[in-house]
Amino acid sequence: MTRSSVAAIAVLLVSAASAFAATPQQQCDYKRISASRKFESCVASVLAKHAKGVDFDEFAALAKCRHTYFRNWNLFQSSTALTGSSCIGSRFVDNGDLTVTDNLTTLVWEKKTGTPDNMQSGDPHDPDNGYTWGGNGVEFGGSFAFLYQLNGAFFAGADGWRLPTLSELQTILLDFACSGSGNGPRCVCPSSPCIDPALDPTTTPATPYWSNTRELPVQFFARTWEVDFLQGTVFAGQQGGGENARAVRGGL
Repeated sequence: MTRSSVAAIAVLLVSAASAFAATPQQQCDYKRISASRKFESCVASVLAKHAKGVDFDEFAALAKCRHTYFRNWNLFQSSTALTGSSCIGSRFVDNGDLTVTDNLTTLVWEKKTGTPDNMQSGDPHDPDNGYTWGGNGVEFGGSFAFLYQLNGAFFAGADGWRLPTLSELQTILLDFACSGSGNGPRCVCPSSPCIDPALDPTTTPATPYWSNTRELPVQFFARTWEVDFLQGTVFAGQQGGGENARAVRGGL
């Protein structure tokens, strides 16, 4: 083989590699999915220990899962390979239609409107509305009456509104490092309600919100995991309770 032939082959190989090189957005998506799966695995490990009956500090364990996950966003900002992708810039973006997009999780969150005043209304965005998990006796995927309202009205130009999983619901909590015991001086949410400013603390009661993740093992009185935005704690509550709910759609 001549030198010219070798050179020609090398050029072709370089061209082929360039043609299949991942774009900044593709690399962004890869990194987001990888980080999300690690976070979900971390949360699943905590829930598995709980299901096994292990006595441990769930608050601290889940806070560490979240903090590790949230740090990925800062790492993305320093990556030149991600320049021009949705992994660079503001993590939360207000869409101007009562929704907020999280560029780490790709979830689109419903915003609430009005000041919490303990008065419920027929407006699905009223922050005071409380719901029995499952709503109207329909208990598949957290089908509350207000979700039917949102999807029926094609809220924000979309359907597919649902309750978040426990992992997803925790991603709108404020970030804080955790060492020591949960709610201790080195593992405590810096403010209450413990929610990212993008979701507007003034319209968020410092109360528990439903996820669609059921506690295992399922007992006679079924329980579902909740996130309390008072301090960011996580616990399993009976499905008959009238808790708050926030809709979400999309995700990785």
